[in-house]
Amino acid sequence: MISTYRFEFIYLARIFMLVGLYAANLPQDRAKLSMSDIFDTALPILHPLIEAGSNRCETLKSFFGLTYQQMLEKNATVEELSIDLITKNGNIKYNLTATSRLKRFLGSDKQIIVLVHGFRESSDGWMVGGVAPELLKVAGLKILALDGRKIINLEYFRSSTYTRFMGEQLGIFLSEIIKDGVDPMKIYLIGHSLGSHIAGIAGKKVQQQTGRLVGRITALDPAGPCFGNVDPSGRISRQDAVYVDVIHTNAGLLGLKEPVGDKDFYPNGGMTQPGCILSTCDHSRAWEFLAESVNSAKHFPARKCENWTSFKEGFCSKNSVSYMGLESKAGDPGLYFFTTAASSPFGLGPTGSG
Repeated sequence: MISTYRFEFIYLARIFMLVGLYAANLPQDRAKLSMSDIFDTALPILHPLIEAGSNRCETLKSFFGLTYQQMLEKNATVEELSIDLITKNGNIKYNLTATSRLKRFLGSDKQIIVLVHGFRESSDGWMVGGVAPELLKVAGLKILALDGRKIINLEYFRSSTYTRFMGEQLGIFLSEIIKDGVDPMKIYLIGHSLGSHIAGIAGKKVQQQTGRLVGRITALDPAGPCFGNVDPSGRISRQDAVYVDVIHTNAGLLGLKEPVGDKDFYPNGGMTQPGCILSTCDHSRAWEFLAESVNSAKHFPARKCENWTSFKEGFCSKNSVSYMGLESKAGDPGLYFFTTAASSPFGLGPTGSG
C-alpha cells in the first residue's frame, strides 16, 4: 500500500516539476515567444502525467481523508456558503438558505444570472469582479454570485471534493426559487474553473428536485485536475442545462481538454492564449473573453471545425459560424475555433473566425 501511494506522489511531483520548469525557462521577451510551440513540445510529456494524476485523485483523497463522505463527516455546512445580490450600488450578502428574503428582489420575470467562482476566489474576487460590471450594463438582468471562499480556499484536493457539496447546495437554493415561481429557463449559471463543475452539479440537483432543467450553463475553462476522467455525474456535462456552452483556454493543464458541452469553444486552439506566459493567465482568459463579449456580442465569431489544425489550415472556412459569449445560442452543436488579440480588446470580429 505504501509503495502505491509513493507511486502516486511521484506522478504528481513530476507534473508540478515539469510545469514549473517550463514556466521558469520561458523567455521574457514576449515578441519572441511562441507559447503554442512550447505547449506543443511539452504536451506529449505533460498530458499523460496529468491524465494519470487525475485518475489517481480518488486514491489520494481516500488516503488523506478527503473523499466526499469523509469531508461530510467533518461537518461542512450550508452556513459556510452565501450568495450575493449584485447591484450597481454594491453587493448584498445573504445566507444561501434565505430564499424568502431574496425572492422579493428576484421577481419571476427577469433573467437570473448566477456567477460561480473557482479555486481560492470569492464573490468579490477577480472573476466576479471582471464579469459582473459588464452584466450590470445589460437591462433586465438580476445578478447573483455564489460565495464559497470559506470552503474552496485551501488545498486543491479538498476544494475539488467540495465542488459536489457546493453544487448540491446551490441546486437546492435554485430549486426553492423555482418552486416560488421563477421560470427555470430564465436561470443562467456562469462558472469558472471549479465553479464550472459546481454549476453543473447544481443543474443536476435542480433536475432531480424539480424535474426541470435550468436554461443555460456557461463553463469557463472548467477545471481539469481531478475531473479529466470522472463520470459526468461528478462534473459539468451537456445534460445539466437546456444549453451548455464551454470556453476552453488552458485545455490539458488547468482546464479540461475534452468537449463536455453542446458547443465547445477553443479560442486560439484552447491550450494557450496570446499575451500569456503562465497557465494561470491562460486559465483566466476564459472569463475575460466572456466579460468582453457581454457588450461586444459580434466580436467573437467562431468557426465549426473538427480540430485546431484543420481550422488553421483553412479547411473549415465554409463551415457554420457561432458566436462565443453571452449571446451564444443553442443549435448546431460541436467544436468551434477562433483567434483573438493578445490584449484587450480581444475580439477580432470576422477576421478571428478564419
